Amino acid sequence: MSTYISSKKYIGVQYYIKVDGTKSYSIRYKDEYGKTKRVQVGNEIEGITEVYCKNKRIEILNAQNLGEQPPKIVKNHRKKIITLNSVADKYFNSKDNSTSTHERLSKYNKHIKESLGAYAIEKIKKNDVIILHIAIVEEKKLSQKTANMIIELFSTIFNYGLYEELYELVNPATKVKRYKIQNTRERFLRKNEVNELYMKVLEYDEKSSNGALLELFVKLALTTGARTEGILHLKKKDIDLENDIIRIIDFKRDKVIYSGYVTDTTRKILEEHLKRLNYNDYIVSFNGDGLKISIRKLQYRLKPILDQLFNKGLDINDRQNRIVIHSLRHTFASLLAIADVNIRKIQELMNHANIIETMKYAKLQDDENKKAIQGIF
Repeated sequence: MSTYISSKKYIGVQYYIKVDGTKSYSIRYKDEYGKTKRVQVGNEIEGITEVYCKNKRIEILNAQNLGEQPPKIVKNHRKKIITLNSVADKYFNSKDNSTSTHERLSKYNKHIKESLGAYAIEKIKKNDVIILHIAIVEEKKLSQKTANMIIELFSTIFNYGLYEELYELVNPATKVKRYKIQNTRERFLRKNEVNELYMKVLEYDEKSSNGALLELFVKLALTTGARTEGILHLKKKDIDLENDIIRIIDFKRDKVIYSGYVTDTTRKILEEHLKRLNYNDYIVSFNGDGLKISIRKLQYRLKPILDQLFNKGLDINDRQNRIVIHSLRHTFASLLAIADVNIRKIQELMNHANIIETMKYAKLQDDENKKAIQGIF
């Protein structure tokens, strides 16, 4: 049985502590027959406070003095509570049934719903968001980048409610300082490491029942420099073996289409693979079944290999030195630069919107300075 605690400030206001540590409020009063009654008001996460209960108790007593004493007065006049969960439900229902939507929903359920989801939207303060932000890194041991992404998701959901005019509030995440992330990845794979990776994914594919899934993805990634989603979206119709052209969609740049190229590394595996596919089938698929796979399924298979080969002993937040799937794109550009390919050509092959994005690879082309030093010493 719940133990009720009386308010120290207001007569007739009581609460008990629920299993989750929150307070559930009620009010006590005597009806016209002198019988004591207790009416449940609501929980603090719904926005119910001691002051609110005090005012509702006064309303009941005043109504009783006037000969109107329906206990429903508390519920009938209770302000409609909008929780973060209810806003999130509306937000996700408004989105298309895509992989990215499912991934954002999964992040919400794992990291936001449990801590803030049941709270009234108006009761969520800046400090609540800060606590969540820190807990993701210090308690859940996830990266600072992930923590920033989760706070951005919270902010997006909150702003959706503002846009839909569900409430008029200030977004509590606006002034929460994000972790400063070093986005520049210095590490790329040398040629011997590329060969080592090829051997490892071949070994994985032979042991698994996935066909040439990882070999095909890794070779396409390292020879086109395309982003992961662009490679996973490739279909048979996008491969022109006669002219050695691969039609790539850049989802980061509003689905701009640009060209990659068939190389000696990819020709044989593509020729064999395309024979089993229909015109609109996806290239990278399980056993060549032609069905598109998600980034998550690819990550589940490839990340352990990258960690085993290249990331032993590195901190999870060491973005400069860890090798991840995106590092394959970085390797493509780096090896081009080392081969002294013109920086403008690298920009075109990477489909960078601005040459500034490509200039970070220019330092790998400083061959004259290297020769000068080596010539003297």
